[in-house]
Amino acid sequence: MWLPLRSIRHQITLLMLCSGYASWDIGVHFVDNKRIQELNRAYRNKDKPTDILSFPFHQVANPEVDLPKTNIEDDMNLGDMFLSVPYILDACKQTNESVSRRLPVLLTHGICHLMGYDHESDSDFEKMSRREDEILEQFYKLKW
Repeated sequence: MWLPLRSIRHQITLLMLCSGYASWDIGVHFVDNKRIQELNRAYRNKDKPTDILSFPFHQVANPEVDLPKTNIEDDMNLGDMFLSVPYILDACKQTNESVSRRLPVLLTHGICHLMGYDHESDSDFEKMSRREDEILEQFYKLKW
């Protein structure tokens, strides 16, 4: 499967800008269902594939107010995201959604996790969804 890496890299740059983390790095890894299932099993005790997993490098108590604190340029990395290409392609096929439309949503979701957001409670879900919507709204204004 060919991925438009230049376009994806541009999307990530814009999403990081819209999230307020333009000067920070993230790792984005495209994997298969087997690899993401291994990660999901090892880190979340869920023995099944998923579309995206995020692994933040910094702990943030309140992502709505706090940024990770570091004065060291080498520490300005939010973390890593792993995306399963086959899982995403299958989900897009099932919902009749284009990958180019779905990918920014998934990347935004992953970035929000790296920023410290989660969706374990209804309140956390609302905060994270609101932040995702804000980032995507800015993204689509810049992108088009």
